[in-house]
Amino acid sequence: MAAQFLEAVKKGDRTAVDRMLDADPSLVSARDERGTSAVLLAHYHGKTDVAAALLSRAPTLDVFEAATVGDAGRVAALVDADRSLADAVAHDGYTPLGLAAFFKRRDVVKALLDRGASPSLPSRDQGFTPLHSAVATDAGPSEHEIIRLLLEAGADPNAKSREGGTPLHTTAFTGDLESAGLLLAYGADPNATDPKGHTPLDIARDRHGAPVAALLHRAVTNRKRT
Repeated sequence: MAAQFLEAVKKGDRTAVDRMLDADPSLVSARDERGTSAVLLAHYHGKTDVAAALLSRAPTLDVFEAATVGDAGRVAALVDADRSLADAVAHDGYTPLGLAAFFKRRDVVKALLDRGASPSLPSRDQGFTPLHSAVATDAGPSEHEIIRLLLEAGADPNAKSREGGTPLHTTAFTGDLESAGLLLAYGADPNATDPKGHTPLDIARDRHGAPVAALLHRAVTNRKRT
């Protein structure tokens, strides 16, 4: 039944999820073969209604789930009890800080940084740093205060993912002018190239991001003058 339950979670079938939870409340803590919980799967698949249904059953959240859902108090309590959790790695390769940054949980990001979480530790599989996650918009628009918190904590603005892209490449793709400005202000290299030889400016131009392209063009020009 757990496999069927997790499929319903991923599909966003709230009716089926509620029905199965009523029949077996322990399913709220079900995990897939990789160890990823129902709460995380609901968030990864963007099923906010199902995520709310799961949380309404008051499951005991681990540090990764708490970071994902934005429960800063729970994260703080867990890390205070075991400092190694600040940079722990989930079964899918992500740290609590990476998850909090991706899902735009500012209070959790601050709580983790205050407790010594590394602002540059990459995810195990794809090599995404928390800064890569913060500028990504898959789970919602970038929250600039999170980007600033990470940069002020020493996050490397030129870190490359496993695929070779920097956070500035991502920002050029999304067209977020303020995020690009923040990254540049903290030393992001506008001339950095990905494995295909593309700079952030190339990507911005391809995406028709005129304001971001103009900003990056100025940054490149200024670098040539110095």
